[in-house]
Amino acid sequence: MRLLILSIPLLLLLACREDPAPVVDPVPAPALPKPAIPAEDLYQLAVGGNGFRPDMRMADLRARFGEDQVSAAEVPLGEGQSEPGAVVHPQDPARRAYVYFLDGNPDSTISAIHVRDPESIWRGPLGLHLGNTSLDLDRMNGRPFRFLGFEWDYGGFVSNWVEGALSRLLLPPGQLAVRLAPPVLAEGVELPKGYPRGEGEFASDLAAVRERPPVVVEMGLAFVPEVVENPPADTPTP
Repeated sequence: MRLLILSIPLLLLLACREDPAPVVDPVPAPALPKPAIPAEDLYQLAVGGNGFRPDMRMADLRARFGEDQVSAAEVPLGEGQSEPGAVVHPQDPARRAYVYFLDGNPDSTISAIHVRDPESIWRGPLGLHLGNTSLDLDRMNGRPFRFLGFEWDYGGFVSNWVEGALSRLLLPPGQLAVRLAPPVLAEGVELPKGYPRGEGEFASDLAAVRERPPVVVEMGLAFVPEVVENPPADTPTP
């Protein structure tokens, strides 16, 4: 009898209980927007982190700077030649940059980014910017460097940092590119005798260079592909 009495409330409870609510899959949370790159990193020539990567493409540049702020365009190569590339902020000299792609193919990955406008806000390692002098570069590099003489198509490009600090501040495969030009002189003032001219290589600590330090007029970040040497062939057994 006791068993029967104890069973009656349980049966009544089961009879009155509503059917369980159907299980509904939870609605996935909306994807969070990608955090914006801080302004101090956006126009920095750096590799990795908030900087640039060798696998970036046109779409990545537009995601970084804005869909309407990166235009496909011809970019200069020197000697009057150009190739298909892209320009970042084409209407704004302060933020403008010229982008090169592997093999000159805009559908490929980027190979270099250069800035040339005197009012550019872009910065390189150690705060390097357009308008710095060769004396500034000596200080940043920790030692004199070498560059190509002026008055030809590739004149003024730094050719060797001589293992100074500026040779190793970008993560591989990134390399720093810097181009110098003679300073603008007042009317009637001439460059010193022996000032670097022509295709030769010159040291930044030459007396003539120290007297009238050239100025940085172009800088860039280049991605240099790693050279993979072919393994030695197996030596045939005699």
